[in-house]
Amino acid sequence: MKYFIQRGINEYGPYTLADLQRYIAQGNIAMTDLTRSEGMTDWVPVSEVIGNIPVPVPPAAAPETSGAVYAGTPGAGAAYGVTPAYGAVIPGPVPPDFPWALVLLIGIVTCVLFLWAWLIVEAAWIRKIKPDSKGLLFVLLSLGCSLASAFIRGITGTMYYGPPNPLQSLLSLACIVLFIVGIFTMRSDLEDYYNTTENINLRLSGVITFFFAVFYFQHHFSRIAKWKKTGVLEPQG
Repeated sequence: MKYFIQRGINEYGPYTLADLQRYIAQGNIAMTDLTRSEGMTDWVPVSEVIGNIPVPVPPAAAPETSGAVYAGTPGAGAAYGVTPAYGAVIPGPVPPDFPWALVLLIGIVTCVLFLWAWLIVEAAWIRKIKPDSKGLLFVLLSLGCSLASAFIRGITGTMYYGPPNPLQSLLSLACIVLFIVGIFTMRSDLEDYYNTTENINLRLSGVITFFFAVFYFQHHFSRIAKWKKTGVLEPQG
């Protein structure tokens, strides 16, 4: 049977009975907190569920991952935003941690070349957590079409003036279509992974993905990386 924990307006879980015992022993859940099982409608104190079941005593020297509350929805990294016991961190792969504002700044300085490079980095990392992800393939194909279009503009002398030839137009259109397919594939893969394998209830806006994909993904990568390192998951924003 699985149990949920409630504090204020937030609900956490589900946790097994063994999880509750462990988190109580670690100090992440109090006996006075409210809980209910999947079949219950009313919230009751945790003490009524635990009853006379002995609570395990944490070891004197626990491994680094022993205190992580890792199976929930909001605040899954540390119960109620509290750093887990023993300085624990959240297990699992850590995404690239780089401020999105710096991605934007360097992208402007490098005439968007860095933005392409960083999008490839993001897509490659998503492929690590979702080996069947096609996002990286679509992004690389989009970049290839963009480079081919630029090459044709150069050799035909239409880079700065004159109408584009049909092949150049076709490549430019293919670049846009492949780019859109690529970023939305990445979005879908991220939501799938972070709502199943590591359930943090990730929700990514389609509109923001369309206009600001590389910065938007990096914003969430940074907050997930912080969660992994500290056990505190910040709001999606």
